[in-house]
Amino acid sequence: MFARSAKDDGMGSLLYDGGTCRFRVWAPFAKSVKVEGVFTAWAAGAIDLNAEGNGNWSGEIDGVKALDLYKYLIENVGGPGNDDSVLLERADARALQVESSDAPSASYVIAPFNQTGRPAFTPPAFESFILYQLHVGSFSGLHDVPAAPAGRRTATFADVIPKLPYIKGLGFNAVALLPIGDVRDDLGGVGEGYGTCDMFAPEDEYGTNKSTAVADLLALVDAAHALGLAVIFDVVYGHSAIDNNRYWRYDGNAYGATAGGEYFDRGSYDTGFGAGFAFWQQEIKDFFLDNARMFLRDYRVDGLRFDAIQLVQPDAIQYVVGSLQREFPDRYLIAEYNPGDGHAWGPAMDPFLGLHFAATWDLAAPSQAFDALSGVSPVDRLLSLIGDFQNPAPWCSVRYLAGSHDQIFNDGSDIARRYLVERFGGRANGWALAKARLAWALTATLPGTPMLFMGTEGHLDGFWNPDLVAGVDRRVDWDRMGDPTGAPMQRLVRDINNLRWAHPALRAPAGNVTHQDPEGQVVAFKRYTLDGDLLLIVVNVSDNQWAFHDYGVSTAGESGAWVEIFNSQAPDYGGVDTTGNFAERLGVTDGKLFMNVPRWSVLVLRKD
Repeated sequence: MFARSAKDDGMGSLLYDGGTCRFRVWAPFAKSVKVEGVFTAWAAGAIDLNAEGNGNWSGEIDGVKALDLYKYLIENVGGPGNDDSVLLERADARALQVESSDAPSASYVIAPFNQTGRPAFTPPAFESFILYQLHVGSFSGLHDVPAAPAGRRTATFADVIPKLPYIKGLGFNAVALLPIGDVRDDLGGVGEGYGTCDMFAPEDEYGTNKSTAVADLLALVDAAHALGLAVIFDVVYGHSAIDNNRYWRYDGNAYGATAGGEYFDRGSYDTGFGAGFAFWQQEIKDFFLDNARMFLRDYRVDGLRFDAIQLVQPDAIQYVVGSLQREFPDRYLIAEYNPGDGHAWGPAMDPFLGLHFAATWDLAAPSQAFDALSGVSPVDRLLSLIGDFQNPAPWCSVRYLAGSHDQIFNDGSDIARRYLVERFGGRANGWALAKARLAWALTATLPGTPMLFMGTEGHLDGFWNPDLVAGVDRRVDWDRMGDPTGAPMQRLVRDINNLRWAHPALRAPAGNVTHQDPEGQVVAFKRYTLDGDLLLIVVNVSDNQWAFHDYGVSTAGESGAWVEIFNSQAPDYGGVDTTGNFAERLGVTDGKLFMNVPRWSVLVLRKD
């Protein structure tokens, strides 16, 4: 029997110089653990690992190479709550790469991450993120070039790289990837990614082949950084996978409320999306801290978005996120936090001071925006979206008025889950297009961190799903993204994003509402910096249109001349039969700025 590893250097497999590999796995209910692989001629030469006395089993083995496949053979101790009827064949619980999500799949030995030669990149300041949210597997491959190989619907990390300049050209400086962890992938795609089977391994279908997923993901991060794009990963710690759950009864233990073994033992519960992990155990806390730390340290991503953290007991979140905040103070740590969820742990906590996050998902914004655009208390909804400008760090709220994956993903059964333009009549409907333009223009001018979901910038209609739905392909359709309907919206997204970069006022905390008109359904607010960058944003959520400089907008005491620098209803963006104030210098009369205001519009004016 091999001696335990003499080095306390982490879990999983670690390849040293010279071809020696350390293997360490947590299996507290194991009677014995062996490692087998191509270096042992598989089971014929399987090598015993040694118990460390703390639930871990480890050993160092010579003759191992990068990308060698391996598995663990685990014999359970037997007795009450245990199952020793079969020898368990397991992928590494901390595998950095796997063959697939299937239970008998093998793990790959991955060489240590080499940081030499990777592009230098400084994460943006928190107030300077503009996020483009995408799903790797469905972002490319439908009517684009190069087309996906025959028989393959799932795009890869490598397929995203040629599209990064497109995202950069739209004025975004960060890509927010939906979960990239390995998931069940036998449904004609890989789904949204929120049922993670392997926490440390990227989705095998996202590799150009089964052995390149890690290298390809690293290449994607580096390509983004080389272009000046930050990268944010979405991590799912609140629940386990329902199908192909790698961690379920991992070492044969079947004890606990869910009978799921050591990863789910005592204190686990049904989250509504799969069993919750047993965060009461320090080993589980460390498992997830190591996972997040790997993404930030080894992949060098610039932030993490934590899915549904209300499903995790608060002390575990404090431990994981607090540790990350101390170790990586420049990384943008975002929480999706809904304490009103019926499966939530206990009462609400402050997600910033209490749970250590830098930002939270603004869960209410899409419905507030939809209501405002539907005529439901529109001024009240706008005022709620604009806020009171009391927050000195407005970037702590991620805003996505036109919807994120949650609002746009659909299986075809929910008419409320569609791209925004579809919900208002489709891309052939002028009002729908105007409302979609308004939604992003407002998002980019509000306090907070703007985020756009892929396809919204091309006026895509219908809904998004990475898998076939009733035989219909619902991936991003590149035939439509830049067509005569989509291209004007792309220009609008580019211009308003660049306006946000050109005007620090749109990223600063200072501002105030200057004008409220419940009858006309118009609201105006100022954004400014203390060194003189001053903008007035006018929002009209109605069919009313003023075309004779006959609408007065209160400036709350501001005088001087004003120039319109953006109009979401401009003809270049697809506006038809609308008006504006292009190339005019507007003056203040009796405290009001008299102007033209197009229907369903956002206007931005600069004080000259």
